[in-house]
Amino acid sequence: MTKSEIIKLVNNTQTPQIKAGEMHRFNDIWMVIVDNRIFCRQYAFGERSWYTTFLEDSKGYIKCGDQIIKVKGIVPEDLDAINAQVNEAYIEKYETRLNHYPQIAHKMTGERFMERTMELIPVL
Repeated sequence: MTKSEIIKLVNNTQTPQIKAGEMHRFNDIWMVIVDNRIFCRQYAFGERSWYTTFLEDSKGYIKCGDQIIKVKGIVPEDLDAINAQVNEAYIEKYETRLNHYPQIAHKMTGERFMERTMELIPVL
């Protein structure tokens, strides 16, 4: 699968899943695309989460339907610069296009959530 195919798959999947490392299980998560990059944000702030696992070891997976894609999860170096676009992508995908819990889409654009933005880079 090419990067552009992965981007399209993630963009067209309402609720992909994420798995950080080998010990965690797959969990539903919202993912958005900005500049052909995949982003997600932590919704629950537990100490032992997919987000904290990625901070310790960047290896993980995303699942869209039956497709499992190996990824590297990192905090984007341009986090401050990209956050506004990620906010717009959350609203566009989950409020405007899918009308899927619009109140949560707006919540995901809050400061606390922006600080927990992760970029998922496909490992090809």
